[in-house]
Amino acid sequence: MKYFIYILVLAFSLSILISEESKKYSKLPVIGKDDFSSLSGETIDFNLLYTEGPTLVSFWFLGCGPCVAEMKHLSKLNEKYKDTGFKVISINTDTKSKGKVKSFVKKKKYSFDMLFDLNGKNGLLKKLGSDSCPFTALVNTDGTIFSKHLGYERGDEIALEKEIVNFIKYNKKIR
Repeated sequence: MKYFIYILVLAFSLSILISEESKKYSKLPVIGKDDFSSLSGETIDFNLLYTEGPTLVSFWFLGCGPCVAEMKHLSKLNEKYKDTGFKVISINTDTKSKGKVKSFVKKKKYSFDMLFDLNGKNGLLKKLGSDSCPFTALVNTDGTIFSKHLGYERGDEIALEKEIVNFIKYNKKIR
């Protein structure tokens, strides 16, 4: 009887671990080829972006103070780790103030590419399970999600950088 309980507990623990692992590395949702555009208005196929290297996808909108604060750190991380194939893609969810967004981005001179989600907050952000910004997802080169983060507070960039290092190492293994 003791042996049976031990096996049962072990099987349950293993199923939890497998469940957590599959959650962490779940596939990206289906993304339309014309759901995104560059600042210049060119249609961008998001599905081609993450296959080139591990990608941090950051969602933001112009009126979000924490989003803007996080972006300067994301720009530094993008520069620091670009030689590893890592990149940051920033996705703006504003649907009406594109002119203001373009002007803002031009002034800030971020080191990463900026896209518009043409579906706004009802696009990829929602498909990833969020309705708030800032929201960040680390996307593996195989189209799975390494991790997700909601919000930003000063100091979060330190933990994020440590996670990025592990993220880059993981993606070297799966290539």
